[in-house]
Amino acid sequence: MVQLGIGIVGLSMGYSHFLQYEGLPEAELVAVCDVDAELVANVGREFNVPLATTDYDELLAAENVDIVLVATPDYLHMEQTVKALAAGKHVLVEKPMAHTIQQCQQMVDAARKYGRKLMVAQVCRFHKFFQDAHKWATDGTLGEIYFVATSYIHNYETIPGFDGWRFDPEKRHILVGGGCHAIDLARWFGGDVIAVSALSNHFNIPQQQVDDMWILNLQFANDVIGRVTVSSGCQRPYNIDLEVWGTEGTVVGDNTSTTAKMSLRQVDKSRWMELPIEPMTKALTSEMEHFVDCVINDKTPLIDGVDGAKTVATAWAAIESSHNGGAVVAVKNDF
Repeated sequence: MVQLGIGIVGLSMGYSHFLQYEGLPEAELVAVCDVDAELVANVGREFNVPLATTDYDELLAAENVDIVLVATPDYLHMEQTVKALAAGKHVLVEKPMAHTIQQCQQMVDAARKYGRKLMVAQVCRFHKFFQDAHKWATDGTLGEIYFVATSYIHNYETIPGFDGWRFDPEKRHILVGGGCHAIDLARWFGGDVIAVSALSNHFNIPQQQVDDMWILNLQFANDVIGRVTVSSGCQRPYNIDLEVWGTEGTVVGDNTSTTAKMSLRQVDKSRWMELPIEPMTKALTSEMEHFVDCVINDKTPLIDGVDGAKTVATAWAAIESSHNGGAVVAVKNDF
């Protein structure tokens, strides 16, 4: 059996991954890296990781590291991903792929240049309910899909990040950094977004220097239309919602509830059927298992660099639209 070595950089977000990666059949954790020396030492000691370091170059130089998980803040993704690819490593980079479209292009170019696998960790695609809904949307259960709605609802008042980086517009934009969850989910069902119009406002979190409430109208390449809602200041619990409307049925659910709803023409279009939802407890495990399989068997990842870049490009088109009063803006899809 092939056994790949995983190295993680960024143990704030990476620690959640770390806990779910233990026991992967075709991969093992061999290195961790973070700027917090105490955290690195504690993790290395607690889990007996062969290499625990504050030096990213040391992690990249380790011959037993085949895959690097980049789980650092958004603004570091491009530089650290390109360095890992240049070092001959395959890279799973946390969402968003990067802060800007230009940074995404550099990452795509590097993956091509060095012949390594690059995947963006859009974890919603590994949530069981979202996977089931995608199956129903593609196997004919819901008929022909014509409308998709998603939302990312997450109050950031108490999670500014290390040194407040989440509120620094040069390092993070909420529509890119958080909203990418909802945008990617909508793109998974609707396909490439060719145009977007957006409106936004700012009623919460004064220290966040960009608008914290967003409404996006999406036009997909196949005449499907969609809507994305993103809020980083709302007074309600965290949630990622999904609605898919088709000619034969509709499904509605989210990532935190225990049930979803479906209505099918062939059953009774005038009522909802209740569906149980499996919890999202092992989505990170499934995500890495998928990437490991892609590396071992030379497959294209579900969210490769080009796909990840299109999500970031959709977000920036929406930002441009909002700055111009909701004007329709074309989305860059050629990477």
